[in-house]
Amino acid sequence: MESTRRRRWLLVATAIAWLVSRAGLLAVTAGLLPGLDAGDVFADVELYRRWSDDLRTGQVPVDDPMWQYPPGAAALFVAIRQFAGDSVQAYTTVFVLFALCADLAVTLALIHLARRGNRLDGAVYWVLAVPLLTLLPYARYDIFVTAPAVVALAFLLRRPVLAGAVLAVGALVKVWPAMLLIAARPLRGLRPVAVGFGVALVGSGAALTLAYAGAWSGFTGNQADRGLQVESVAATAFAVTRLIRPELTVSYVYGSMEFVHPVASVVATVLTGSTLVALGVLGWWWLTGRRRTDWTVTTGFDLALLVVLVTVVTSRVLSPQYLLWLLGLAAVCLTRRDTTLRVPAVLIVVATALTSAYFPWFYADVIGDPAWPGVALLAARNLVLLAATGIAVHRLLRRPGPRPAHPVPTDVLTVGADRRA
Repeated sequence: MESTRRRRWLLVATAIAWLVSRAGLLAVTAGLLPGLDAGDVFADVELYRRWSDDLRTGQVPVDDPMWQYPPGAAALFVAIRQFAGDSVQAYTTVFVLFALCADLAVTLALIHLARRGNRLDGAVYWVLAVPLLTLLPYARYDIFVTAPAVVALAFLLRRPVLAGAVLAVGALVKVWPAMLLIAARPLRGLRPVAVGFGVALVGSGAALTLAYAGAWSGFTGNQADRGLQVESVAATAFAVTRLIRPELTVSYVYGSMEFVHPVASVVATVLTGSTLVALGVLGWWWLTGRRRTDWTVTTGFDLALLVVLVTVVTSRVLSPQYLLWLLGLAAVCLTRRDTTLRVPAVLIVVATALTSAYFPWFYADVIGDPAWPGVALLAARNLVLLAATGIAVHRLLRRPGPRPAHPVPTDVLTVGADRRA
């Protein structure tokens, strides 16, 4: 257990680091630092505002192929519009402030997890790693999905019904938090979490369905039609091949750059099945691969990170802001002294740094005239994510069960087993 003095020092240092780093990000956003500006990084926020024009009338923009979200995203964009009014600049400002609050919620949840003998390493990790993505955490809405995911895990043990409800809120904004139900202990531990999740999902989902015409159509249609994005792990071979065969076509489809080629279409289709198979294997292991006495909170946290890692590396799409999901879940793992995923957590930070080096500085090397610097950075990032996933699979699935704190004589163990029988 960390000493009281060390914990206090870390807590103060974490708070100072959060204030200084986030003040710097806000200063860049506001254009207060000479020579630094936000550039086009907030283009997506302008898109969210444009969508809010239709959303305020109760209509989801289903005719826009870039709309690919569940209806919880609609409620988020409209809520920001209610505070911002009709000003474009005000919408960006309010969006950033909302994102800042979500960032703070993650930090506080990680500090909450550090209580009762856990570690502050997770909070330190989050505070220092998020700025590696520069302004992206405050210029994309994925921070609003990462926050409920981390908060739910923070309450998983002592407030499981609340944790499930929070996961449902996250799933209605972007689906992946639903996968974190696997962090609950099977099967008894899942029941209260599933109750909270189910009630919140049905209640909130029904309200959103009534509030927005075509609430689910854009999500189920446009999302399913997406192809192989140039940044996805499976597209790495295509990006490298394009250095030799620059005629390999890249086109702007469904809001991102995708490879347009028959083989790329087949790969995109196969990836969807691969994700489902991988999640099925992990779900089977969750149900049958461990004795109930071997399960710990740490096992659940580590499995939550692994599930999302597997989903990211097998996805057709891997946008830069997805690294924020991994950083949040890795931070949760690092609150536990006995986590098996410290090395993958470090690799996720490396992948985050490579992502920021690649995007936006060398993005044109992949989507435009192909060049080695951008392709090399992208390939390195994807290889690091693959390595993190492979190590996580090996370490978690081969994880030994918890051992007694002190040696116990064999005859005592035998008597205990007989009594339980």
